[in-house]
Amino acid sequence: MNSSVIGLIEFLKPYVTEHKQKLVEKVLEQRTRHITVVLENIYHPHNASAVVRSCDCFGVQDVHVIEGHNEYNINPYVVRGSAKWISIHKYPLSELEDSCYDQLKNQGYKLIGTTPDPSYKSIRDIDSNAKIALVFGTEETGLSKYAMEQMDDYAHIPMHGFTESFNLSVSAAICLYESTLKMRGSNVSWQLSENEKNELRLQWYKNIIARSDVLEREYARICSET
Repeated sequence: MNSSVIGLIEFLKPYVTEHKQKLVEKVLEQRTRHITVVLENIYHPHNASAVVRSCDCFGVQDVHVIEGHNEYNINPYVVRGSAKWISIHKYPLSELEDSCYDQLKNQGYKLIGTTPDPSYKSIRDIDSNAKIALVFGTEETGLSKYAMEQMDDYAHIPMHGFTESFNLSVSAAICLYESTLKMRGSNVSWQLSENEKNELRLQWYKNIIARSDVLEREYARICSET
């Protein structure tokens, strides 16, 4: 970790209340990148925003948004401030899905396509020892043909009524609940590294402090004079 990052964290720390400092540390201990979420060409932005909020609630740090033909803009009334604690990675139409799926595979993620088809395994049976990316398709047609060709496996949510599927944001919340619960009960190393914690600690301190940019410039000035 760059010493300047740690130095800036210490410089900003007095401007964060003790209560907020303890909350940041508590959340950091529960944050994970062992599980991530991919949203493909989501039609209703409030659904994507609801998923972002659920990721924060379940401690999942990263959300990958493949915009396709539908550009994603955060709905502040749905996320209720949760977006500033989450790392949102957006892939515009020009990049298509390739960069997202290839990047995740290179990082060791197993791509799990979500489906209402009960012939596939239950979300409860997904291996929690593997790093997984839960992939959700558009509300209208589900995963694209290209996405389906990239998946390593599929999972469904068992249902017992007449309705065939849940709303997208509800499906994501259920899948996140089941997968993170299983992950936290396993012996796998799912927590963030110290470098990752410091990166987020710095970003979150900046989010908490009003006009943190002014303090950051002051810290840079002090460093340049020493």
